[in-house]
Amino acid sequence: MNIRTSIPLMKATTAVALLGTVLGASACGASLNESKSAVNVPSQDDGLAKMLPKAVRDKGTITVAAAVYAPAVMVPPGGGEPTGWDIQITRETAALLGLKVKFTIIPFDGVIPGLQAGRYDAATGEINVTDDRTKVVRFVVNHVSRDAFMVKADSKYAKFQDPLDTCGLVVGASLGSSEAALANKLATGCETAGKDPLTVKTFADQATVNLALSQGRIVANLASGSQVAYSVKQSKGKFKVTEMGFGPEIKTGFVLPNNAYTAEMAKAFEAATNKLIETGGLQRILNEQNLGLGAVKKSEVIPPVEN
Repeated sequence: MNIRTSIPLMKATTAVALLGTVLGASACGASLNESKSAVNVPSQDDGLAKMLPKAVRDKGTITVAAAVYAPAVMVPPGGGEPTGWDIQITRETAALLGLKVKFTIIPFDGVIPGLQAGRYDAATGEINVTDDRTKVVRFVVNHVSRDAFMVKADSKYAKFQDPLDTCGLVVGASLGSSEAALANKLATGCETAGKDPLTVKTFADQATVNLALSQGRIVANLASGSQVAYSVKQSKGKFKVTEMGFGPEIKTGFVLPNNAYTAEMAKAFEAATNKLIETGGLQRILNEQNLGLGAVKKSEVIPPVEN
């Protein structure tokens, strides 16, 4: 990825102090009201469990990588079991298959490479389906999203109707995210059109992007609509949503590495997700933890894209 501007250096003590006062809840689940679904999981469905590869079924536990990305993935202060709507979807679909989940929280730019290297059995955390990613991993769709911009509450920007409306801005996004790729695409469009340059800055995680916005080091934060809505709510008036009048609906989902078990695992998780949809479980989770946003009527396995 051609990132045009790198992250400015900042003393760790300053960053930690500000994170404690500015959008700390975007990096953790401390302020989230825990729901019953956050601790309860459904019983095993024997028919679904039989769809798994025998080796996976016998092992009984899968290791799932995830990056902190509220409200899909959150971690309590000081560590502990993650929460969030995509964490809970993963727990409940796995439970239907008779599997327990061990979550490993890592930076987002390490998720796909980690799957490719065989370090994890799967990944979750509102991961967008893109052509580049489907060349190297397999997606089981469980959610849809749209991107949005977040700006300071006193910002003059209320809506970006056209991609060229972003020219001249400094935009931040999470390193390795599809939003970072989109921001760079917008920057190229500005350059081609002869407009003022759009500067892209990427940061290690979403909380750090939010911090940069609060400090004025970026003008706008590009993230998923649900993440922006959550951050605005947690900011208590510091930030606002800036409507994005362009961009498609984006599929997100559970991600599997390409190996000998991929096809069977994908079909099993697709079936388990559809069971969760049919019983109302998926909508319940989204109602409790994501303002009801992003439900799909049916899960699907995204076929691989050839290199």
